[in-house]
Amino acid sequence: MTDTHPTVLILEDDQQLGSVIKESLELKKYVVDWETRSERALQLYHTGVYDICLVDVGLPGMSGTDFVKKIRETDFTTPILFMSGNSDDKDKIHAFCAGGDDFIAKPFSTTELSLRIYALIRRSDPNKVDKKHPDLITFGQFTFDYPNRLLCSPSGEKNLTKKEAEVLRMLAQNMNHVVKREKVLTDVWGENDYFMGRSMDVYIARLRKKLQEDQRVAIVNVHRMGFKLEVRATA
Repeated sequence: MTDTHPTVLILEDDQQLGSVIKESLELKKYVVDWETRSERALQLYHTGVYDICLVDVGLPGMSGTDFVKKIRETDFTTPILFMSGNSDDKDKIHAFCAGGDDFIAKPFSTTELSLRIYALIRRSDPNKVDKKHPDLITFGQFTFDYPNRLLCSPSGEKNLTKKEAEVLRMLAQNMNHVVKREKVLTDVWGENDYFMGRSMDVYIARLRKKLQEDQRVAIVNVHRMGFKLEVRATA
């Protein structure tokens, strides 16, 4: 993220889920406040500045939708992501009518949650996401979650090894540009020699296999230079 890390207010009364969400976001360098009661969360909201709010719909006392309605009396721009164990249309309609920007049904993965948060913050304030070293990189139909070493696509999630993730990150950060073979070897394997080069070729082949479902995306060998993650625009 940027030098000013995005701030998140979580309103979730489930202790286990709240703890998991808070920890996963802090690993991604978000600044997180977490409350279990709407009244206390409302106090925090009025005394702080938040880039996004994550709000559980079903809460004791003041409901999540009522909490958001109070926020929307004066604030129409802060993104709000509702979380709910009930995914029927009625809950979703109430959430959006209260002023929510997105809705995620429980149970959900922390990866899906991160993607939704990232997308909402990027739309509301592009300066809050790191364009040079992003945690989430999109290309073709893929979203690459570097911290969790996951390659996400419409067909599901693929786990990457540490080296696969490091190589893909280097290529994705230089999309459609050549990355020198020597740089990949030195940065990821620690040295540039024949045996490390053979190992790198194996990892490149594995990445190619994981990317083959999107014909617009390919890791290309550039003779005597290196590799390029080539991403073609949709025809």
